Amino acid sequence: MTDHTPPPASTSRRGLLSMLAGLGACAATGGSFVFRYLLPKPAVAEPQRMYVGQLSELPVGASRLFRAPSGEGYLLTRTVDGVVAFNETCPHLGCKVHWQRDERQFFCPCHGGAFDAEGRPTAGPPKDEDTPLAELELAVVGDAIYALVPV
Repeated sequence: MTDHTPPPASTSRRGLLSMLAGLGACAATGGSFVFRYLLPKPAVAEPQRMYVGQLSELPVGASRLFRAPSGEGYLLTRTVDGVVAFNETCPHLGCKVHWQRDERQFFCPCHGGAFDAEGRPTAGPPKDEDTPLAELELAVVGDAIYALVPV
């Protein structure tokens, strides 16, 4: 009686190339993780101080616009509690807000959005979405006001 066992399967060129492509993809993926792990993390730049005004020139209730190096506009506002700087862009749809001295609020005329002196939403779509104005940190040194801006 003869044994009818099939001969061992040989690998085709297509199979070999598929296997090599799979191994290459695994090596590239694994290598990228190792490479990222071994690289030092980029240093986070400390914010730079930017002179924005004098306290003595900004009476309580007054507000003025200044631009950060990035080009973003900020409203520098002096309240009874101190001085604050909020981005002039409404978080709802990007309209420009302005300070209303008598109402002691920031107001967005596009959809009736309002924010209190601390930038918290008090009316309109920003209140519905609970999205405050973006604040920029300030430092007061003597009479000088500095904004801490990212570089």
